[in-house]
Amino acid sequence: MSTRPDEAALPAPIERPAGRRRKAPPVVRHEDKRLAILRIAAQLFAQNGYEATSLDMIADQIGMHKATLYHYIKNKEEVLYFCLVKSFENLDEVVEKVRDRSEPPLQRLRYFAQSLAHAQNSDFGRCLVVVGLRPLTTEASLDIRRFQRRLDTTVRDLITEGIAAGDIKPCVPALLSAMLFGMLNWVPQWYQEDGKYSIDEVVEAFMNMVIQGIAAKPQR
Repeated sequence: MSTRPDEAALPAPIERPAGRRRKAPPVVRHEDKRLAILRIAAQLFAQNGYEATSLDMIADQIGMHKATLYHYIKNKEEVLYFCLVKSFENLDEVVEKVRDRSEPPLQRLRYFAQSLAHAQNSDFGRCLVVVGLRPLTTEASLDIRRFQRRLDTTVRDLITEGIAAGDIKPCVPALLSAMLFGMLNWVPQWYQEDGKYSIDEVVEAFMNMVIQGIAAKPQR
């Protein structure tokens, strides 16, 4: 085992030639700074509400002048729009995986619920659940509403498939989907990361109760 050399034995620091400057750290990319702005804005919107959060507050929180903020965004509504769009990040992959019939419907339903809960309890997801689409113009909210309908359709189709396969008791898919989303949408209102349960434990407990009620056959 080697021993640490004596301080005196260490080579002397290399002297830099006169006039040579230390290399500056890499400049933060425009998109990196923009993402940081969106994340701070999402946190403030969820904490204080959309109306009570100003661009000045966002600029102060991130440590830049308000004038500099306009290099990255146009106005507060645009900030909220992109925060809400970010809340669906990676859920496209979840939708595609849920459509894969190689796994039983109830197992895919658990996976969907867990994935949605993680998305909703991120900074951006919490912003969507707490603030919602109301501050946006009808045109600006169309993409988000369209994706929300896609998620609802995905769950309804999965339930319909489960009923046809004999895995889920006969029920109204639209009502069961509404119950599932309502249950998960409420979590960001009260969930604390430093609380007693992790988000996975919360979702597992919820889905155990749901599946116990809808499964056509006893679950192990």
